[in-house]
Amino acid sequence: MSHLDYYKFQSEARGVRSLDDVQRIAAEKAYLYDRLVLPWLPADHARPVAELACGHGSFLHWLKTKNFSAIAGVDSSPPQIALARQTGAPVDEDDVNRWLARQTKNHFGALVAIDLVEHLAKDEFMVLLRGAHTALAPGGSLILRLPNGDSPFVGMNLFNDITHVWTYTPNCLNSLAQMHGFKRAEFADEGAEAIRDQRWLKVPLAKLSAGILRALIQAATREKIRHLSPHLWARLVK
Repeated sequence: MSHLDYYKFQSEARGVRSLDDVQRIAAEKAYLYDRLVLPWLPADHARPVAELACGHGSFLHWLKTKNFSAIAGVDSSPPQIALARQTGAPVDEDDVNRWLARQTKNHFGALVAIDLVEHLAKDEFMVLLRGAHTALAPGGSLILRLPNGDSPFVGMNLFNDITHVWTYTPNCLNSLAQMHGFKRAEFADEGAEAIRDQRWLKVPLAKLSAGILRALIQAATREKIRHLSPHLWARLVK
């Protein structure tokens, strides 16, 4: 058995077996995508948007609920692709970097990769950045979700899956973005945004707690950490 068998086991264990399951997950994640991802997507919902390593397609389904009309996905797992295609979105079976190399230059308004980067070797990620920059239209965005290398709690995500290889800090991602021709990089902490219920109480409490923790970390280590959440969102703008 190999790490690929583990990945297949994890996919099956999540219990996503039908379009109803995909739609349920999309609804559960919608509050987070609405707050963090939607502001980074093209204002013109007719602009092409693609998800890299789209898995079962819940994000593609969310895009459809937001009336994005030119969406596409790519993944290398046939069972996941079969589910994703049930959303009505066109999904290719291919390696992500090979797929990017085939895309028209300056075509996409946004490319989204949720929980993909940590599965890639460093050189593969560099290839992805080059391919994404070429495929994106000027002003387009590469949107990433990955384990937050700056967070003291990064191990909760990075080491929670044996198929994870590496992750990055905002400083490192900013340098890589500049190296590959992106104009700027923006980052968002998932922390308080992931709170769904009783936000009026829990969000202020979460922000206060994070502020205290940052102050304690800085006092103990002299390190200034802006993003504490185990998950980090990044937007690299062409």
